Amino acid sequence: MARGSNNPQRPPRPVAWAFWAPRVLALLCAGATNNGHAQAQAAVADLPLEQLMQMQITTASRYAQTALEAPAAVSVVTADDIRLFGYRTLAEVLGSMRGLYISYDRAYHYLGTRGFATPGDYNTRVLLLVNGVRFNDNIYDQASIGSDFPLDLDLVDRVEFVPGPGSAVYGANAFFGVVNVITRDGRQLAGPQVSTEAGSHGSAKLRFSVGTVDAQGGDWLLSATRATTRGADQHYPAFETPANPGGVAQRLDYDRSTQLFARMHREGLTLTLAHGERTKGVPTAAFSQVFNDPRSRFIDKSTRLAAEYTTQLQPSLAFTGRLHAGRYQYLGDYVYDYPPVTLNRDVGNGQWWGTEWQWVSTALARHKLSWGLDYRRDTHIEQLSIDVSPPAQYLDAHRKGDVLGLYFQDEFALSPDLTLHAGLRWGKQSGSTGAVHPRLGLVYWWNAATAVKLLHGTAYRPPNAYERDYRVDLPGGVVEGANLRSERVRTTELALEHAPTGASRVLLTAFRSSVTDLIALDAANRSDRLTVGNTRAVQVHGLEAEAEQRWQGGQRLRVAYGWQKARDPSQPAPLTNAPRHLLKVQWSDTLRPAAGSGWSAGRYAIEAIGIGPRNTLLHTRLPGHLLTHVTYSTRMAHVDVSVGVYNLFNRRHADPASFEIREDAIRQDGRTYRIKLTYAF
Repeated sequence: MARGSNNPQRPPRPVAWAFWAPRVLALLCAGATNNGHAQAQAAVADLPLEQLMQMQITTASRYAQTALEAPAAVSVVTADDIRLFGYRTLAEVLGSMRGLYISYDRAYHYLGTRGFATPGDYNTRVLLLVNGVRFNDNIYDQASIGSDFPLDLDLVDRVEFVPGPGSAVYGANAFFGVVNVITRDGRQLAGPQVSTEAGSHGSAKLRFSVGTVDAQGGDWLLSATRATTRGADQHYPAFETPANPGGVAQRLDYDRSTQLFARMHREGLTLTLAHGERTKGVPTAAFSQVFNDPRSRFIDKSTRLAAEYTTQLQPSLAFTGRLHAGRYQYLGDYVYDYPPVTLNRDVGNGQWWGTEWQWVSTALARHKLSWGLDYRRDTHIEQLSIDVSPPAQYLDAHRKGDVLGLYFQDEFALSPDLTLHAGLRWGKQSGSTGAVHPRLGLVYWWNAATAVKLLHGTAYRPPNAYERDYRVDLPGGVVEGANLRSERVRTTELALEHAPTGASRVLLTAFRSSVTDLIALDAANRSDRLTVGNTRAVQVHGLEAEAEQRWQGGQRLRVAYGWQKARDPSQPAPLTNAPRHLLKVQWSDTLRPAAGSGWSAGRYAIEAIGIGPRNTLLHTRLPGHLLTHVTYSTRMAHVDVSVGVYNLFNRRHADPASFEIREDAIRQDGRTYRIKLTYAF
């Protein structure tokens, strides 16, 4: 299965990380812990707390608790953040968070976590949830975070990310972290909405949504979105020929998607439907395809259904039950020159259903107990590889299976200022051996605003159906993948979180992870014959710091810095796509309009995202880069207006490519813009 890339023509300028990153962070930390005058304290204490450490989060333990209480260093991006900084995809939301970074190969977006991001791994080591329900498919275990994510960001209330192993709570794929997308309710829209936007490279988007509360108190939300992007022509010097000077892929970077979403909530019962379809052009000629052939494309279709019921069985006992089902379809058209030129079609079809039961009890003094079971039935997993004309078949693999997990957690208050979090989960998946994974966490309350957390946990990822069954004797075909073992990770983390007021917070954390039996693609000298196997062990350790401060006048500043070192002890070279430094800086303020202008107060936001140097698969060193994005939003009458400019200074930058890409690195977009209008009836 192919998924694309391209190459930088001129390297970006290196970033002076060692000079300015620690200084900026130190200045902000000092400001965040300074309370100022008593009058200012009272004013900022009245600011909304939902974006700060007192916010209620649900992902860390599968029940509600504050960020300070949770046995994790949780990151949260709210709906207000999404509007303020003009995020267009879930990938951009995650890329703004501490310790995370994004790569893009002109087909899919990939999430890097704390210095680890194997190119082309399809985000299999991150568990993606929507309202607590698993969204990774059952073929590739892919967490879709780009335009293939089947949910419009305008419908998102917040995104929570819990770093570190989460298998003790969620099972497989909660390897390096868990992403939970929480959607909005119909009452938050309060009527019909129409949103339209236009931007660079022929991008356009139209959304219609309606939210309401009926006479019986039922909350309803319905939404449909259509988005298209023409895309810019992409230049690939490796494909230069007399017939195509400069190696230009013309009109092949297009992206067309449709999203449908419906949600109903009434008296403890919630029903959800999410459906997305995307067609993406392939400009990179991945897996040895013919270059610049318009027939190359990917199609992703995803449907999810979920029913959830929550009730209070007793004053001290709550129950949540879920029933969910999903379907994922992949179609890839690849044009090969064997000869003759042949259209090969790659197909993946997956269907599944599952159920989750959870009980949370506070009957025992000083204990908060939770236990439950998760079950998933993979009713259909199919992978095909055929030539359309002349007809030929290379792969016809079918698989069914089961996934079962049982877990138990105890939040035990050892003393008024010390809490022990202990969890244990047993899990079993068809084709893999059963495994037990623990989680331990100590949360010490230094004072009412400061928590120190010592955390330890393990996680696993069994090989997915793609890694087990995809065996095709074609150019770029995957071969030799038998006897795969589950990947395993062990992580220890120490975190300090401090939230002295409702307007300031500081976080410091140190972590160390050890990965064994890593499953990865491999290829000798980047040949056309790829293999899948348990290749090596990886060690990652690092430090992260984040500080945020808000002021009475509406100003807000957030800085996050991460230093991490990921390495294979058996190899002298650094890991591919593993930056040593990450930096995120956000500033926003409110602009007051002139009297009588008819405009409401506007807000502008500036975001700078820096990624340090990274190695490619061929050990080329890509320089670090710093990208700056600017967004301005305001309101006039019933129309919300947002204007965003991304990569403001038009910096040249690139991401490392995977094995199937001829180019060693993938050139990313320069300066782009977006204008968005939203009208509420």
